[in-house]
Amino acid sequence: ERGRPLATASNRTQKKRDHVSALQKRDLREKLEREIKNVIAKPSNERTKEESKLLDAHEEKVSSLLKQMEKSLHRKRLLEEKAEEKEDSRQEIDDAVAVVMKLLREDAGLQFVLHTGAGISTSAKIPDFRGKNGVWTKQRKGESVSMPKFENTKPTKAHMACKALYDAKVLTKIVTQNVDGLHQRAGIPEDAIAELHGSVYKERCSSCERIYMRDFDVTSTKPSHGKNRHRTGRTCEVDGCDGYLKDTIVQFGESLDEETLEKAREWSQEAKMSVVVGSSLRVPPASTLPRMAKKHCVVVNLQWTSQDAKATLKLHAKADDILVKMCKHLGLKIPEYDPSTESVGRKVKERGEIFACEVKENDWNEKGMAMRDIDEKLKEATTGMDAIGKTNARILFGEADGGKKLSKTAREALIRDEKRLKEEREGKVNATKTTTRKRKSKSLTMKPRSKMPCFPRPGSKQTPLTNTSPPLFDASKIVKKKRTPLKKRRSMVTKKEEEKMDKEERMKPKVATAVPIVVKTEQVAVLPPSDEDIARMLFAEINGMRRRR
Repeated sequence: ERGRPLATASNRTQKKRDHVSALQKRDLREKLEREIKNVIAKPSNERTKEESKLLDAHEEKVSSLLKQMEKSLHRKRLLEEKAEEKEDSRQEIDDAVAVVMKLLREDAGLQFVLHTGAGISTSAKIPDFRGKNGVWTKQRKGESVSMPKFENTKPTKAHMACKALYDAKVLTKIVTQNVDGLHQRAGIPEDAIAELHGSVYKERCSSCERIYMRDFDVTSTKPSHGKNRHRTGRTCEVDGCDGYLKDTIVQFGESLDEETLEKAREWSQEAKMSVVVGSSLRVPPASTLPRMAKKHCVVVNLQWTSQDAKATLKLHAKADDILVKMCKHLGLKIPEYDPSTESVGRKVKERGEIFACEVKENDWNEKGMAMRDIDEKLKEATTGMDAIGKTNARILFGEADGGKKLSKTAREALIRDEKRLKEEREGKVNATKTTTRKRKSKSLTMKPRSKMPCFPRPGSKQTPLTNTSPPLFDASKIVKKKRTPLKKRRSMVTKKEEEKMDKEERMKPKVATAVPIVVKTEQVAVLPPSDEDIARMLFAEINGMRRRR
């Protein structure tokens, strides 16, 4: 039993030694690989004799590194090719659409299920994710992404072509990954659409599961992350139900709605032909649905998709071109979008705003508001006043006011600020001095004339103490008080007890305090304990712990 701790200790020390030696070997290997890579990167004419000797001495290492570098370059080229947007010529697109219509007539009975992604809404100024101007592509480059309000977008030609195909009973169902609700706004009924990732116009009660359709973006006022990231701030309107309303958006890492997914699977399995438009088909389970069709799967996307090899036909084209040409083959008239037919567009027109596709790409601000609207609101905010020059649009349309018109006091403050800046530029600062009396501050922050340091509020100004200021106290004058034993309070002690205590103190003999004698001793050097002493102490401690148990 006593020999076990020795065995465990020796095993631990051996493991530590092995671990340290492994780390040292790895560092040496990585250092050698870096040196070889640096030599390989140089042209053969510029290499020194020592560098050439290094390559000759490690031929196997050099060959393995060259293979790794070739593989990484090949992988990089493949990723670049997949991310590259290609568009076929007009003749190729026309021929491909003719083939699609032939398959649709002969094998599918002029009926198909449409699977849509972010690419169908890019012409509505809603950016996609992996495209040339996509959200993730621009974020990777460190560029900002202009995102309009969902209410200020309108259905594209592709959405209206889907409406024409649905009315002709050629398009039976739509399975979409988009949350913009543009298919419904185009006029396609709700029961013919399966929104896998939710919608910005829907919110669901957390207790009774009732769904509310809104004519505004329910996600605009909710937090983007955290425990309550799905709560919209409203409650259920059913009598006796006080459940919180939540949005239906499915974020990354969350599971899809089971009913919606089951419905999309049934439609995909029943279809003879599926057409994918504007989706890279990289995110499951949406990526697995199109290939469930009984006969054909046609993919329309500018970039590479995960189902290109399994698809019957792949077209590098835009969504608007393909769906519009399909309507022309069938002789269908594509209707134009009328904002008065649906509540969201009607509200936009009532507010006097414009749609995103009517504005150029450079005419959008950070909050997704059209610059034309900003100019109009700036004119409204400054009517009946002197020209104030360039006004800060962020102040006028920041998060505090939510895009509303400025109040009177805020406008006056802006005008005063602009006048002051103008006077500073012209050198007339002393001309207009205000002699307003300052009120006494009741804050606990440091005041200009005070010398006592304190803890200021965040964002408050404080004056630093100068070196010329006298010291606040002298540390040498501080005297420690002797600790006295606790006594009874005077109020609790009676007169008799007081007299007794006084007599006892008088009768006590006065004892002279002995002065301690300090003996100087020579300082002996203390040696550190040896390994044997340490081992003996450890074993004693271990045995003591066992006995206590």
